[in-house]
Amino acid sequence: MKNSVSRTKRTIQNARISFLLFLVQILIGFYSRKIFLDYLGTEVLGLNTTLGNILSFMNLAELGIGIAMATSLYKPINNNDQESICEIITVQGILYRRIAFFICGVGAIVMFLLPYLFPSTECGITYVFISFIVFLSGSIFSYLWNYKQILIGADQKNFKLLPWIHGVRYSKVGLQILCLTIFHWGIWGWIFWEFIGNIVLTIAINFIMRKEYPWLHTIDCKKDILLKKYHHLLTKTKQLFVHKLAYFILEQTTPLIIYGYVSLTMVTYYGNYMLILGYVSTLVNVIFDGMGASIGSLVADNNRTHIINVFWELFTSRIWIASIACIGLFYFTSPFISLWIGHDYILSDTTLLLLVISVFIKMSRGVVDSFKDAYQLFGDVWAPIIEAIINLGCSIILGSIWGLNGILIGSNLSLIFIVVLWKPYYLLKNGLKESCINYFIRYLYHILVIATCAYISTLYLGLFLSDNLLIFITHRIIGFILYIVTSFCLLFVSTQGMKLFSKRIISIISQKI
Repeated sequence: MKNSVSRTKRTIQNARISFLLFLVQILIGFYSRKIFLDYLGTEVLGLNTTLGNILSFMNLAELGIGIAMATSLYKPINNNDQESICEIITVQGILYRRIAFFICGVGAIVMFLLPYLFPSTECGITYVFISFIVFLSGSIFSYLWNYKQILIGADQKNFKLLPWIHGVRYSKVGLQILCLTIFHWGIWGWIFWEFIGNIVLTIAINFIMRKEYPWLHTIDCKKDILLKKYHHLLTKTKQLFVHKLAYFILEQTTPLIIYGYVSLTMVTYYGNYMLILGYVSTLVNVIFDGMGASIGSLVADNNRTHIINVFWELFTSRIWIASIACIGLFYFTSPFISLWIGHDYILSDTTLLLLVISVFIKMSRGVVDSFKDAYQLFGDVWAPIIEAIINLGCSIILGSIWGLNGILIGSNLSLIFIVVLWKPYYLLKNGLKESCINYFIRYLYHILVIATCAYISTLYLGLFLSDNLLIFITHRIIGFILYIVTSFCLLFVSTQGMKLFSKRIISIISQKI
């Protein structure tokens, strides 16, 4: 059984590799986005985004299987039970093959509807068809051949697979840029390398899995026997399906609603901001997401005192780091957009604030979600249904009144009611067995500290307004640092979680020295 030292060590290894790859992803992502905007145009990029969202609708059948399998792997991995691991992976393969065939059938139907969904695009209906087929192939490959990679994540060995995955993706983007800028193949060169990238990625993933787990194989027995033995996984999958459905609606329908109420061009503007916000969210996830398997192992150890201490440590540290990221986003996103692709692509400060609020809730929710997954608390299937209703209903109604801002307000309302209020209550009552009142008092206190420090930082910025870009950026950096220092000091002197987090960081640094 892995102890806390090995859990921490692997978490750090995953975080280190993910962080380095993330830095490369930022550089390539911003540069490639600029190239694609210049050579493909907002119409084509908006079309690709919308096609991706349509394909995500078709992937609804998968929702829940991945997490159900991952959480079920924690115990056999700790016990080195290779036979159970093979059985669980086999069950996953059976379910994923069924999903692959289902998506192929639905994809064929959707293709007949594409001319009606995109009656007039500058790239032509042929490109719409080819793009959809290429995006569809990527999903099919993942269901038929790439599904085993879930084991390497549950085993906290993502640091061995991620360099290969990112290497293939970066190479693909580089070849796409060459096709656009040097060979001038246009949209057809771009889509060709998109397809080749899917094939090479599948080969790379399976190569690493065979190398890392040579004993991994599918169980040769009747499917019904295995499905009956692991029927509890099917129950958890059904519950998780409903939970992930709400998350899907929140993430994937927003661009579609923007397209419906505004335009494909606004989808691209929104996508530019979400690219930046997504990169920063990824940075926070790089720091914390590797802890998901560690938390699963921690809960399996069943040391209640240690579990509670780790929960509050992660709770405070994640909220603090999420707040730093969001303050930075609010201060620097619009200036960066202006320098990157031009002032014409800038959205209003109100829109940016609504986006930042959404990102903060999503980044800070990770601790509660990870512990819920570790305890396998998926029974509140009504909650995501309510979340989906609030999100869709409010986004459509408010979007018809206030456009993009109304759509974002609707999304945020659904997050507040379910993610901020309900999910922590459900975890504390059924998993951690801790006081809900104590949790919400602590949560409100953290928000008060964040708001106070952000207000102080913003007051400082108001004292130094300048049209000089260098002076403008310098004072924003100073204001950003001011927020980091003041918020850390307040949380350190007033919360046990920040003290535990600081102690852990000092311990890690001391070991390195």
